[in-house]
Amino acid sequence: MNTEALRNIGLTENEIKIYLDLLKSGASTAYDIGKRTDIYRVHVYDKLEQLMNKGLVTHVYMGSKKFFQATNPSKIKQYLEDKMRELKSQENSVNAILPELEAMTKLPRQDTFVEVFRGNEGLKYFLKDIIKTGNEVLITGIDDRKYQEALPIFMKQYFRDLKANKIIERVITTKRKGVFLFDKASAPTTRYRFLEATEFNPTNTFVYGDKVVIVTWGSPVTAVMIKNKNIATTYKDHFEHLWKLASKRNQLK
Repeated sequence: MNTEALRNIGLTENEIKIYLDLLKSGASTAYDIGKRTDIYRVHVYDKLEQLMNKGLVTHVYMGSKKFFQATNPSKIKQYLEDKMRELKSQENSVNAILPELEAMTKLPRQDTFVEVFRGNEGLKYFLKDIIKTGNEVLITGIDDRKYQEALPIFMKQYFRDLKANKIIERVITTKRKGVFLFDKASAPTTRYRFLEATEFNPTNTFVYGDKVVIVTWGSPVTAVMIKNKNIATTYKDHFEHLWKLASKRNQLK
């Protein structure tokens, strides 16, 4: 069988081996999959996890044993559709910040420094930099749940460091039912205000000191850090304007 099409959509050789094996063999334990495919069991579990994330494999318990099985091959098309939606979301996020990024190219080079960080480690880097800088941090367009899911342990330390260094964090988010917020006990120096969705820019932005960080939640998550005093001042002024307009209560909660 020509498996080039499966490779082209992003499946690795071992993922393809396991997926095809499950299609042929039906529900199987990781041990049996490893025996049939000659893949070490620890690697089998890793690839099964990736296939489940793609929606191509599911698992069930039979007694005390965990069995894995391939989903219907039509799920491959759904996986591609999900990837297309994700790419479209990333494109929209990039389009939202392009005017600002293009404007930066007109600034004197010596006055502006731009760094790009990818993945959860990139998030940790600029959050640690907030603590190191020691200034109040102004945040818009945030979805706190994403940070909690990506960095559950690190976020606890981040809020402890904010408190220890007496750093105030002000956050403007959108009014909506079920909006996730860090509670007062976890984030004692964080203040929230709320805007209607029509007044709200969903771009996730942090402003502190002379830096602006723009976060896009693609795959992987990407943080663009811009160091420029004038740009930071512009963002701060805009934030203060929104802060005055925003409500102290999420009335849709």
